[in-house]
Amino acid sequence: MIKTNSDISIFSYQEIDSTNDESKRLLDNQKMPPYWVIADKQTAGRGRKNRFWDSPNGNFMGTYVLNISGKKRILPQLSFVSALAIYDTIIEFKPKNSSAIIMLKWPNDIIINDKKCGGILIENIFSENNLLHTIAIGIGVNLSNSPLHTTFPSGNVLKELNIDIRRDTFLAAINNNILKLLTIWNAGKNYKEILSSWKSIAYLMNKEILVSLPNGDKQAGIFSSIDDEGGLVLLNNKGKKEILYAAEIFEGL
Repeated sequence: MIKTNSDISIFSYQEIDSTNDESKRLLDNQKMPPYWVIADKQTAGRGRKNRFWDSPNGNFMGTYVLNISGKKRILPQLSFVSALAIYDTIIEFKPKNSSAIIMLKWPNDIIINDKKCGGILIENIFSENNLLHTIAIGIGVNLSNSPLHTTFPSGNVLKELNIDIRRDTFLAAINNNILKLLTIWNAGKNYKEILSSWKSIAYLMNKEILVSLPNGDKQAGIFSSIDDEGGLVLLNNKGKKEILYAAEIFEGL
């Protein structure tokens, strides 16, 4: 077990099925949050909709576990908090002479130069009386290797920014940033500030996009905003607004 410069424990593994799954096992064994679970390799990493997440060596694979007090409806807000933490961390390492463009793709992806370089999976692993929740924030960032067989073009930080970031260096920085942003968010009290920051760097905002719906259909429209509940506001060709919560951006048009 290694330590950051905070008092948060970090459980490190050479190989594991999933850092999110291990975070649940640790909780079941009475390990109290907050803590990190990190691994050199995952054999059963997953993303949204239980999709397989390719986890090659050299990338960051970690889960941050914390307790949140509040109503369950605020939990989806953590996706925006976490995405901003990853963005701020990558910006810290970005060379001053780099022209790379880093953006956040709704609902949970990190984009560098139009390539997916990271993602987030948030799971509620325990709730008590709908007011106390233990949350696992799974974070994957392609530091040096790009996954194969992806539905969206993939990239990595090394190739796009020409900088080699070691996993433990990245961990120390993202730990600081996620704690900072959780403090700003303040269990949802300052969510509008978080959402405003996220929207300022949103990938394909105000552009025509194609979204993939849960039933597999595709729908085109203008990505006009994000509503207060975190839904994508899509303006269709008839000028009507639709709010999507379970879709994902497939591509820009």
